[in-house]
Amino acid sequence: MFDQTLDPIDTCGCGDTGYLTTRRVPVDLVHGVGHIENVPIYHCRSKNCPEFTLPPIVARRVDTIAEEMESTALTESVFSWVAPPNQTFDPLLRANDQSHLQAFTLQFSGREYADAHVVLVAPGQAVFFQSTIEETEYYLLRLEEDKRSEEIWFSFLKFYSDEAFLTFENFLEWSEDGHLKEIGRITLDEVEDALIDEFGEWE
Repeated sequence: MFDQTLDPIDTCGCGDTGYLTTRRVPVDLVHGVGHIENVPIYHCRSKNCPEFTLPPIVARRVDTIAEEMESTALTESVFSWVAPPNQTFDPLLRANDQSHLQAFTLQFSGREYADAHVVLVAPGQAVFFQSTIEETEYYLLRLEEDKRSEEIWFSFLKFYSDEAFLTFENFLEWSEDGHLKEIGRITLDEVEDALIDEFGEWE
């Protein structure tokens, strides 16, 4: 799952700066036009712009999902990095935790809080924030699996890095030596308020 890291900013289909978000995307199928929900895309945020760009790794996954939709004669599906064990896409996937978590984390892409801004999103796994006060200061919102709880939990951590460009792969290797300070653990429902308490309001 960790290799599906997407940069928070790239290029929209119109040529302007594109911000990572999700959208319902149409796909051409042998049995008609289908749609895939929660597809990660880059869009310029203009309400008048119908264009968008699919990250290459997402485009390949969309093609695979479209093939599965054709094989099962579905017209609706939900984007997911991993296919179910039987390799079919049930419409009920719309409500699965993985798709929900991907959409939840992707909504933070490009956000700028008063004291921090989002620099990296690992869909469904983690969100990285860089302090606007001290550029070597970072914060991490990371999914924590707890099978004993019905709640979805995240750990909120702080660390310092001198790297000019932070990548998720470099972070995983670097963090093996420690360096992380846990600020606390919060449920999914508490995330928004906790981030505002820590960083101030966002635009």
